[in-house]
Amino acid sequence: MKIIAFAGSNSSKSINHKLVSYAVKLVENSEVIKLNDYVVPMYSQDLENSEGIPQSIKHLDAKLSESNKLVISVCEYNGNISAFFKNILEWLSRNNRDFLKNKQVVILSASPGGGGAQTALAITERTLPYFGAEVVSKVSVKGFNDIFKDGKIVDQELNNQLLKAINSFR
Repeated sequence: MKIIAFAGSNSSKSINHKLVSYAVKLVENSEVIKLNDYVVPMYSQDLENSEGIPQSIKHLDAKLSESNKLVISVCEYNGNISAFFKNILEWLSRNNRDFLKNKQVVILSASPGGGGAQTALAITERTLPYFGAEVVSKVSVKGFNDIFKDGKIVDQELNNQLLKAINSFR
């Protein structure tokens, strides 16, 4: 079993990248990728018609096809998923509508405040099955900056929730 993990954020200081990187360290045989490595323009049907699917999206789709298990951590901006992540999903679905077919997905979300990016988590949970995903577990992390110290989660209960979520793949 190989797990591919990433954050749906393009921030260089993304707490969701920190969270997803930490979470997959709890299991073997995982790879963390950065969506920033797959540079794409804002989706437009006119652009798709004139230039086709960007090579970076084809490469990302090929990378995702290496595994049937994903861990995705999403950030929340103004009660929604980031435009960056939505754009990646749009391009991937135009390249291959079922790009998540037969993939089990654990969804995480984190915020420095008390909301835990739960709205973005719920949106992602509803959206990914349109592309074939099976969401097997989810965890929302509130007050991230208070519970993530020295590269790890210091709240044992939350740590156990993450481990349980990742182990839901088995």
